[in-house]
Amino acid sequence: MISIDPVNIHFHIPAMDPLGKEEVLGKLRFLPEYVSLSWRLKGSVFKGGKGEMTTIDLPYGEIEHVELVKKWFKVRRLVLRIETPELVKEIPGVNMGKMNLHIDERSREEAKKLSGLIDFKRSMFILDAHDQRLKSIREEG
Repeated sequence: MISIDPVNIHFHIPAMDPLGKEEVLGKLRFLPEYVSLSWRLKGSVFKGGKGEMTTIDLPYGEIEHVELVKKWFKVRRLVLRIETPELVKEIPGVNMGKMNLHIDERSREEAKKLSGLIDFKRSMFILDAHDQRLKSIREEG
C-alpha cells in the first residue's frame, strides 16, 4: 500500500450568532485510515476561556463531497459533506452534515493536496467494501 504523509489543515468556522460566542477553531488530519477532526469553541469574553477539545474520527467512506473554494487564486475554504450528519451534529455552524471550513493562512498550501488524496482514499474504501460484499456472497453460496 502507498505510504501517504498526513495532511494537516487548520480551520475555523465563523460564529452564526451576533455575539460571536460559537466560533469554532479546529484541525483536520487526513491520516492513512481515516480523517481526524479536532475542534473546540473559541474562547470569548462571555465564557471566559477556551472550550474543551473534541476529536471525531471520520472514515473516508463517510466523506460524501469535498470542494476547495478559491478566491484570488488562493484556497480560502473547504466544504466537506459528511454522509452521516449525526457524526458532526454537535459542531456549531454545521448544517445537515455540510461543513464550511475557513482555512487558516498557514494551511493553504497543504489544502491543495486534498482533492486528489480524498478521491484516492474514498475509491480505496469503496473498492474494499465491494470486495468484502463479494466475499460474503461467495461464502453464503
